[in-house]
Amino acid sequence: MFNGLVSSKRRRWVRWVAIATAGVCSASITSAAQGWYAAGTVGVVSQADQKLAYSRPGVAGVASPTLPLDTGFLAGGSIGRYLGEVWRLETEFAYQSVDHPVFTLAAGGPSGDGNYASTSIAVNALREFDLIGSPRARTYAGVGAVYLTEVDIDFENTGVEQSFSGSGTAFQALLGARYALSERAFIDAGVRYLLASNVELNGETGTTGKIKADYEPLAVTVSFGWRF
Repeated sequence: MFNGLVSSKRRRWVRWVAIATAGVCSASITSAAQGWYAAGTVGVVSQADQKLAYSRPGVAGVASPTLPLDTGFLAGGSIGRYLGEVWRLETEFAYQSVDHPVFTLAAGGPSGDGNYASTSIAVNALREFDLIGSPRARTYAGVGAVYLTEVDIDFENTGVEQSFSGSGTAFQALLGARYALSERAFIDAGVRYLLASNVELNGETGTTGKIKADYEPLAVTVSFGWRF
């Protein structure tokens, strides 16, 4: 009976220690969530084929070819801060690019293969949700205001490159989940969609005419970050 009583007390102590340990871990992760963080991001990008409105001096009318687009990649980084328990605000820089096969804009116009790419700065507001029920894992959704510092389409043919570039504004939507690897380190997996309408791209040196086109990449991303 005495042995049974000791065994029962031991089990009770083990149970309380386990609960206390879990509480400490949860509290430390929650505490670490407050404050600043930085992350590096990579991803795979795709974009639907885009209809271009191409015009040039001395040629009447506007050509409207559809540019076929393949997949590409995204690379960038962000710095953010938690605002309370569930909201965070971040600034990010991103480069993303998708390739296109050999293509001719119009008779006598640029032709060749190349890419449709951008660099951008964004401010994202994100809200986290405890949908998984784990103190380490949080899902999130958010929106971002984006300034496209440069959008360009390149055409390269027999070593000669012709480019159209411009800038513009856009919005993006973001969904994903973030998992705490430790009190400081985390990994993030997400999907984002960016939309900019009627971006005007002007011919660069040696390239005449201009293009108006939508820019709407869809990316699947992975980020690694650190809270500090």
